[in-house]
Amino acid sequence: MTKQNCALCGTEIGLLAQQKLADGNYICRKVCAKKCLKVMDLMHATLDQVKTHIQQIEFGTKAWEQIFVPLMKTKVKDEKLKYLCQNGQLVVSPSTGLVALIQNDYKFFVFGKTTRACVYRLADLYRYEYETEVTKDSEGKDVTKHFCYLGFSGVSGLSDFRLPISSQSDFLSIEKYFNTLFGIQKTLRNVGNNFKSQINAAKAVAQAVKAVKDKDADMEAKAAGAVEALDAAVYGDRTEWIKKADIALATVK
Repeated sequence: MTKQNCALCGTEIGLLAQQKLADGNYICRKVCAKKCLKVMDLMHATLDQVKTHIQQIEFGTKAWEQIFVPLMKTKVKDEKLKYLCQNGQLVVSPSTGLVALIQNDYKFFVFGKTTRACVYRLADLYRYEYETEVTKDSEGKDVTKHFCYLGFSGVSGLSDFRLPISSQSDFLSIEKYFNTLFGIQKTLRNVGNNFKSQINAAKAVAQAVKAVKDKDADMEAKAAGAVEALDAAVYGDRTEWIKKADIALATVK
């Protein structure tokens, strides 16, 4: 294979130093690939997604330092952070409506630590599922690895990823935590909420259907309302979470 030029920094890169992206572009492993978090699946990412992810980290790291770090030593119960997954990579701040995915980088073993982060609104978390992967150990025996897969809606850059966990029971704890935050009553495949939300959703859908039949001028507005009501019934009402997060993120400089 011939040498390529890094699509980000322009450096000429040999075979072993290349990282090919999904759209056929190449970036250098030594510098540009390391600008991304390790959980980023570069093989299936496009150049635009990588660029957006790097910008996402720049903002997320500021948000981590300005919002999360000051809360690490708080004695106020409602402001305490919640650490999830192995190595505390996923950090939830219920008081601000935010969740951070962090990566600690070290210059030499455990020295010279710097923390980079992607920060998301809790309200945008619409998928958290349990996954496993079977690999072979040095003796050729099957080893099962456990993961928590997370997906965020409407996010540019790194919008979905999976983090290692110890077992399925760890995932169930994570799932219960998020379900409780969102007010979701687990019934079938994490779908369901309280009776009132379901009734409101049913009414909104009925109104939208009637608006279509009657060719109502407010048809689009009613259809949008039906979608919002259905989301609330399935995922929990996240209005307050959105407000909290937007207020917190607006303070990042």
